[in-house]
Amino acid sequence: MKFRLITTTMAVLLLAGGIAAVAQKQPPFLSSGKQGEDGTAVRVQGEIPPHELWFATTMPGDEVSFHLPPGFAMRIDGHFVPREGRVTGWMAPQKAGVASVVIEQPNGRTAHEITLFVLEPADRVRKGRLNGYRIGSFPANRPEGFIALHGPGDMDMPVSPHFTIGQFLCKQQPDHWPKYVLLTPDLITRLETVLASLHETRRTEAETLFVMSGFRTPFYNTAINGAKRSRHMYGDAADVYIDHDPTDGMMDDLSGDGRVTKQDANWLFDFSAGAFSDRPELPRGGLGAYRANAVHGPFVHIDGRGQAARWGR
Repeated sequence: MKFRLITTTMAVLLLAGGIAAVAQKQPPFLSSGKQGEDGTAVRVQGEIPPHELWFATTMPGDEVSFHLPPGFAMRIDGHFVPREGRVTGWMAPQKAGVASVVIEQPNGRTAHEITLFVLEPADRVRKGRLNGYRIGSFPANRPEGFIALHGPGDMDMPVSPHFTIGQFLCKQQPDHWPKYVLLTPDLITRLETVLASLHETRRTEAETLFVMSGFRTPFYNTAINGAKRSRHMYGDAADVYIDHDPTDGMMDDLSGDGRVTKQDANWLFDFSAGAFSDRPELPRGGLGAYRANAVHGPFVHIDGRGQAARWGR
């Protein structure tokens, strides 16, 4: 079941206005105008959305809490939700899908647009498969549920100003639908921070980072001999590079030596490390640099494991 309504504003933010949305000195917190007159901020499930365009998840049938400052209003799938004081609850449907949440300021301007995913419960996995999609077995800490994508049109759903859910799909069963994916806010926050810093310093005009590998099902991770406890299996890691000048499926020549080599991965590693150190409020995580091989070019690994880790430089 789908109950999706991705608004025109979301598309404009993603395709045209994304750079301006994150080109701030100190992301990921709210810019001026997103707080109420009393100084309180919008909260979704107790968390302040770090960007105007963001995502959240919930289990079927669970209540989702929205804290709205005085005068703010909220629409879900185009329908206004009556306020219930400062904290408004919304009961998620019993089936997996996605809803569009628009939170408006008193002047009618958009404060936040949230892509709210209602997850497919993980306890519905049978013999390593979920509705025919191969999941496999997690080594530990099996997630509660998975984001469900029911067709190619779902891949363009935005999760932040510069990233869509489809960028993080596992590279398996290309013709099978539905597909399932995991994604964490900490990973997206770190990726948006790197991209914002690249834009601030005018190092690239790329609208996004190319995600070479995002979520991996445990089945796929085993098939490619990935690390046994890889953060990719939890939607908490991405292997990325800049592919803009030219757009050719390879890392750009970031080091300026006229070649695409491990030096370009090293450059992006160093730049990302600096962006993270300049913003100590960010979630902590891993950062690695990799050379090219016969299958792919150089890239950088970024994850949100909760503690600092560095390798490959």
